[in-house]
Amino acid sequence: MSINNFKRRLLNNENQIGVFASLGSEMASEVLGSSDIDYTLVDMEHAPNDLRDTVNQMQTIKAAGGECLVRIPVLDHIYAKRLLDAGATSIMFPQINNIEDAQNAVKSVKYPPNGIRGIAGATRANNFGRETDYVSLADDNICVICQIESVEACKNVKDIASVKGIDLLFIGPGDLSADMGFIKNRAASEVKEVAIQVLREAQKLNKPCGIMVSNIAEAKEMLNIGFSVVAVTTDLVLLRNAVDEIGQLAKNN
Repeated sequence: MSINNFKRRLLNNENQIGVFASLGSEMASEVLGSSDIDYTLVDMEHAPNDLRDTVNQMQTIKAAGGECLVRIPVLDHIYAKRLLDAGATSIMFPQINNIEDAQNAVKSVKYPPNGIRGIAGATRANNFGRETDYVSLADDNICVICQIESVEACKNVKDIASVKGIDLLFIGPGDLSADMGFIKNRAASEVKEVAIQVLREAQKLNKPCGIMVSNIAEAKEMLNIGFSVVAVTTDLVLLRNAVDEIGQLAKNN
């Protein structure tokens, strides 16, 4: 099977910068995949991407030469199994709050005896049955990303990071800020301080840590602090910001 370049770069301690795809558009995902960003994450949690939409975007991103991640809508081994069989190699699990959640995330992507992933004979993942060694290689190739986005998760970050098979912790400032009482101010200094504390705990365990940011300036700051994976907003927000800027020109003309 093809090498998971995103996971390979994680293991090599390389920084990676990407964008979340939430427009549900193959064309938009192709634009992202053909760019110089390190990865495109197709979002199934907060975007209207169903399984078919996601597979279509995975195909266009790959065809364009890009690296594709997928955020699953919920911690569920059935969703994970279907995405993996469809060819996903890096899955982000939202709302991982404790060690049990982390263990279940890992189990959902591993074949027995290490997990509970079901075996299918011919899928997009194993080149439609042509790769006969797929089941021997898949467990090590799949990348498991756990989102830390609650006060509970932050308290349990050592336990979560210690679970074998977790490859990356990824902080979601939106939900974390809401859980901390700053629902209208995700940029609150208190939220940033907690995010940095999570990063430091992850570093103690040699676990890479990522975060979502709103702009390039913030992305540079987070990279300098030590985050190795940064998502710079979404395709939807990028489009909105650009068209609103044009709209202001039209309005004032």
